[in-house]
Amino acid sequence: MSFRRVALLLAVALLVAGCTTKTKELPQGPPREIRIINNVEVADDDRTLTVRYWGTECEEFSDSEVDYGITQIKITVYALVITEECQRSGLQQTADISLDQPLDNRIIIDANTDTVVWEP
Repeated sequence: MSFRRVALLLAVALLVAGCTTKTKELPQGPPREIRIINNVEVADDDRTLTVRYWGTECEEFSDSEVDYGITQIKITVYALVITEECQRSGLQQTADISLDQPLDNRIIIDANTDTVVWEP
């Protein structure tokens, strides 16, 4: 086995060992799930969005990913599911998202469904 492979295996083993609990299990947190955006409101500053998406009462907004294009902005919304013992009925949730760039007449697309959720 080459030196590089041994070094790589050792690095991976140390990383995994540092990420485990006392019982040698990987730590578990609430699952992060993608949510479908229903619609978006744009504030007067052209950078602040109020995003409405379908969720449940047993979750909270986690974060979002924003992909800036020339004519469009794609947004992915994530939620953390707090408990598995919850009915998955649709409940409209909101989250405020700040853009790094002005919207500048670009359409907004839900990256999960490739659906236009706002247009100028």
